[in-house]
Amino acid sequence: MRCGQRLRDSLIRRWTTAVHTVQVDRMSAGNSVGRTGGGLGGVADLWELSDAGFPPARMTSDQVLATVSQGRVGLASQVRRVSEAQSTRTVSRPEFGYAFPRLNLPSQKLKGKHMPAVVGFVALNPNLARALDVARQLAMDPKARDFGFWYSAHLDWIPAPLVRRARLFQMWNGFWVAPLVESSSVKPGAWLNVYLLAFNLTEKDQQRSLRGGSEIADGMRGNLSFSLPPWTWAIQMVSVPAQGPPGEHTLGFKTRSGAERAATAAAVGILTLGSFVYAPGSSGFSLRYQILPPESARSVEAWEAYALQAAGKRFEDAHASAISDRQGGRIPKETVLERFRPYLTPSLIFAALQNKQNPPEQVFPRLLDEFLFDWLGHGSADQAFLAE
Repeated sequence: MRCGQRLRDSLIRRWTTAVHTVQVDRMSAGNSVGRTGGGLGGVADLWELSDAGFPPARMTSDQVLATVSQGRVGLASQVRRVSEAQSTRTVSRPEFGYAFPRLNLPSQKLKGKHMPAVVGFVALNPNLARALDVARQLAMDPKARDFGFWYSAHLDWIPAPLVRRARLFQMWNGFWVAPLVESSSVKPGAWLNVYLLAFNLTEKDQQRSLRGGSEIADGMRGNLSFSLPPWTWAIQMVSVPAQGPPGEHTLGFKTRSGAERAATAAAVGILTLGSFVYAPGSSGFSLRYQILPPESARSVEAWEAYALQAAGKRFEDAHASAISDRQGGRIPKETVLERFRPYLTPSLIFAALQNKQNPPEQVFPRLLDEFLFDWLGHGSADQAFLAE
């Protein structure tokens, strides 16, 4: 069983509270969808796509899917075949609907302690075909309907695939944020990378800024601000240098700073002539992470080197200099190993070391299989190798 499937199965929840569906039910996918170059070609496969801030543009079905998977158009976007007179919502088209995020949010009638947690599944991938493949599999899986939300996104700027369970937090009215931590364990002097998936689920533009802890690097603070048109989403990354002492640390994200809360409370106090001072709290969430002690960091680096060495040896044993990209092309061994390295996070290495069924010498060589499955969808490295 692959790691993505193990993670997916661990997220299955039974919803016992009222929910409303932000997006339509699962979409069926055509046989050729999600494969680069797999469109029908010609006028039959030519579409016109439009959205707020996205002028009408003609493109193939593959290009529409890429645009959706990259978050460049939102849930209110419209599409039509060039041969059709009327546009419909892109999310309602079976050719494209599965590529959108799916959200089952608690009813707004549920407040306070009765509001259930919105827990779901997020997969980020630098490979478009694999991102769409995962989205299609989730859309066709009845169990996925039990998720609070799920999304499989194409991000060409990340070095390795990221598959995580996640939780959505409502920070403002109709504005939700899901944090994704690359690794909850960090080597001293390295970086804690946090991906922020933000949704604007309202009919109006929203410009919002989160307040992060002082640990966030100055050059990254701009990524705490979002400007989202109606019914759209975005993914931005912030990084925290691991410069503190070894041990557990907390990184908070809030809607207001302490000074802003105090200023609001003072203003309310003046308006009520001092009879009642209300200090509004702020919505937010905190992430816990661990900075490793030097000896643990050295152990992580040693096992990381061992995993890379074992991956290289598997290429040699197979007399392979590349792998298949599953689209008819080749990916050189050097590129594979270059992307494999950031996949080997300290959290993944600790999880591999905790395997009770097999010794590390058997587990770590197989991490290449897990990586190629998450990245490209290969069943195993042996199936992916291309002989010299």
